[in-house]
Amino acid sequence: MSPWVPDSLRRERMKEEERLISRRKVIGYGWIAATAVVVGEMIAGTFAFLWPKTPGGKAEKLLIAGKVDDFQVGKMTLIRKEKLFINRTDEGLLAMSAICTHLSCIVRWNEPRNVFECPCHAGVFNAVGEVIAGPPRRPLGLHPVKIVENKIVVDTGKAIQRKNFDRSQLVWA
Repeated sequence: MSPWVPDSLRRERMKEEERLISRRKVIGYGWIAATAVVVGEMIAGTFAFLWPKTPGGKAEKLLIAGKVDDFQVGKMTLIRKEKLFINRTDEGLLAMSAICTHLSCIVRWNEPRNVFECPCHAGVFNAVGEVIAGPPRRPLGLHPVKIVENKIVVDTGKAIQRKNFDRSQLVWA
């Protein structure tokens, strides 16, 4: 026989049991939360994929590449850390991005052929960054160059998209 329990105490116990959450409900709420997180990540990933990327950075990032005399005329110099090439010609300096405009692979300078070659899809650019062959549709990006106190200063924060080469893009050195 069960002991006699007053009605008021029995009502309090029932209210406490109603307030407690069962294990089954906790697991159910956990599954709902996990599903919400996964769906949220999928939506965020889709928007990140579809959202257009802005080319180049917004901040000015200056690089002192070296003295003008350190760069030989007719010689292409790679600055690996910043992924850019500096080309010194008889007419001036040109700082070009080493990133292919097709799928963002890093181009290589082929000195015997005097061209840039993209190893990913056989894109070929001439010494001033214009497309010669392959799938890229526009030339290599151009970085602004200044000569300050006989030193080459390159703004690596932004690469200028261009349609073709123009002699006005050269900086006299």
